[in-house]
Amino acid sequence: MKKQAYLTVAFGLLVLTTGLAGCASLKDFPQYDQELIYDRPYDYTYLRTLEALNTLPGWNLEETDKVKGLIVLRNTQYGHLFDQDKWVARFQVKSLGRKQTSVSLEPASQRLEQGGELLKRIDDMMKLTAGTKGEKLSALVS
Repeated sequence: MKKQAYLTVAFGLLVLTTGLAGCASLKDFPQYDQELIYDRPYDYTYLRTLEALNTLPGWNLEETDKVKGLIVLRNTQYGHLFDQDKWVARFQVKSLGRKQTSVSLEPASQRLEQGGELLKRIDDMMKLTAGTKGEKLSALVS
């Protein structure tokens, strides 16, 4: 009977330790709920957003759906196995009119550690390509 009690206590401690380790790894990052708005058509904004995120080191493009305006990235450099599902960035590109579009992180992805960097990268790409046309644009992309 004592052996079973020791096993129960040991198992309980293992579960408690695992749970505490998981809670300790969760950090309270700021909420990146900005909505980037551009005076550009939907197709252009979606393409530039996809370009900006597709070349990001440490992130893999996991899913895209132009009709829904969805771009999903997965971070490949997570802390440990239990974190791998937490490092997914889901972006929403929305048409606000004929020549105006918005880009934002979906609510579930707004507390990512690198959320601000991801949004800044999109904004930088949009600013970089804002005044370029034709051959200059193809030189920037390649």
